Amino acid sequence: MYYLKEIEKYTKGKIINGNPETKLKEYGLTTDNHQKGEFFIPIVFKNVNREEFIIEAVKAGTIGFMINKNSEQYTQIIEEAKQINPNICIVAVEDVNQALYQLGLESRRRNIDKPVIAVTGSVGKTTLCSLIASVLKTEIKVLHDFESRNKNTRWHVSQLLMYFENYDMAVIELGISDLGIMKQLSKLVEPSIAIINQIGMAHINHLKNKETVLAEKLHITDYIKDKKILFVNTDNKELQTVKKSASYELREYNSRDAYEIKEENGKISFRTKIYGKETQFYLNLYGRHHISNIVLAIKIGEIYQIGYENIVKAINQFQPVKGRLKVLKNEQKNITVIDDAYSCSSIEAVKLGLETANQMPSQRKIAVLGRMEALGEQASAMHQELGAFFQELNFDYLYTTGGYKKDLAKGAINAFAEGKIRKFKTTEKLIKALEEEIQEGDLIYVKGANTQSFDRIVDILKEKCKVS
Repeated sequence: MYYLKEIEKYTKGKIINGNPETKLKEYGLTTDNHQKGEFFIPIVFKNVNREEFIIEAVKAGTIGFMINKNSEQYTQIIEEAKQINPNICIVAVEDVNQALYQLGLESRRRNIDKPVIAVTGSVGKTTLCSLIASVLKTEIKVLHDFESRNKNTRWHVSQLLMYFENYDMAVIELGISDLGIMKQLSKLVEPSIAIINQIGMAHINHLKNKETVLAEKLHITDYIKDKKILFVNTDNKELQTVKKSASYELREYNSRDAYEIKEENGKISFRTKIYGKETQFYLNLYGRHHISNIVLAIKIGEIYQIGYENIVKAINQFQPVKGRLKVLKNEQKNITVIDDAYSCSSIEAVKLGLETANQMPSQRKIAVLGRMEALGEQASAMHQELGAFFQELNFDYLYTTGGYKKDLAKGAINAFAEGKIRKFKTTEKLIKALEEEIQEGDLIYVKGANTQSFDRIVDILKEKCKVS
């Protein structure tokens, strides 16, 4: 946490109003759900200038805010804010985004002796982070956002680091959408252990191809320190090409460290070793892709000397994060909803979700798909490729909406009987059709781009179908 005078110092800003000795304990970036007492940092993110929400935040009881010195609304916002709260804390800076990043760097400097585990990849970063943190937090106070929603950018990681003084180590997800960003993130977190779990086609609009994605992801090691270990998942063929380096120790992990793997109705069981002791797992998780994640979580637990029983307990009790292949059920009516609604920028992720759903028993299977985003000029072809993937599956219906629904339907035309592909102009019309047509015994898999807010579909299905 920082005093107002420290915010001024480290951002090279200027206090416009408020007591310099005011202690700021909470920091908010979001445009809604402003918390009383938080210090609002109105970054520009996804082309939204959050400056327009400053007055709303002040009315909600925020303790203060940053503002760009060159803002067109500078004088008006400050005067209105002071009218609402004469003691409001205000710091003017050259650039709010850069000021936040500087605070993140300072937060890491203050906690430089604490280890950070940094995770990146094209698919499954959040689940892997949560699994590792679940193991470590059985014995260590771990900084980690378990309900992460787009919290892997430079700005959100900076915000997270501002709470580091209250923890003993951190597990942090790092995401990129363009070239040059990973180097900045590596500098921000200075990881002790770096992990790359998957290389795929996410954000291919800027990164062009998998080779470029891998090259950019490898910059996670630019500021690696202490243990200097890079883990790569060699179940992924692109990561099999990573070469040893004098800068770090390269360690591989993969599902081959597990054996006697069985799947029943999508759930998995297997054996693996923890501290050399053979251990049997029967997990309430769906999909073989979890196995390599669990193998790595065990390895991390061993590095930080987490007790055997605590490692086993953490893995046995682990549940997927909301929006990421979380299985919801109504056992009485035999209805299953697979909530994979958070984000859709990778064809690999959608295929993985569909394959997992395909293995689960049901009378009918319905895929509810939106568009994949950040695919650039390959978007049309990749939506057709995804549609064609249904020929390898056993789904009964495809409900789709969004800008590429025609491409998706075109690719899927040979996989479904006539009338089984339903294209909707709006999400609302899709929801209405689902509400009217769901039957006992159905399985509904939901996946769409963040901007389509498919979590609304899941919420409505939870109420309609009484799944949990």
